[in-house]
Amino acid sequence: MMIRIGLIAIGALYVLNGLRMLATPEAWYESVPGVSHTGPFNEHFVRDIAFAYLASGAATWAAVRDGAHRAVSAAAGATWPALHAAFHVTGWFAHGLPADAVGLALEIGGVLIPAVLGAWIAGHLLTTARGIA
Repeated sequence: MMIRIGLIAIGALYVLNGLRMLATPEAWYESVPGVSHTGPFNEHFVRDIAFAYLASGAATWAAVRDGAHRAVSAAAGATWPALHAAFHVTGWFAHGLPADAVGLALEIGGVLIPAVLGAWIAGHLLTTARGIA
């Protein structure tokens, strides 16, 4: 049951963020701490990222149901967010942590934790599906 709740919550976070990015790309860009410091607003780029979030959310939600492809769906949903989180962490090593507490909390709570949790769930489902665990 906890796996399903995690998948639903992570999928919702990704889908809602993607929809917000598509609906109001400039408002999203201006409202997320630290994003505007990465360069000028680029609507095409924001919408591209929105589609990555939507795809990850949809794949994560597909993993909620039991079935032969559950583990693969969870892995597909976790891949982009894990790479995105890894990129943020390497940025912390190169440039330091975000200077403001809100920005740091959003990176940890909105990028890092969902990605790590999604990757853990996908790994768990993949190992149990293969009879490893």
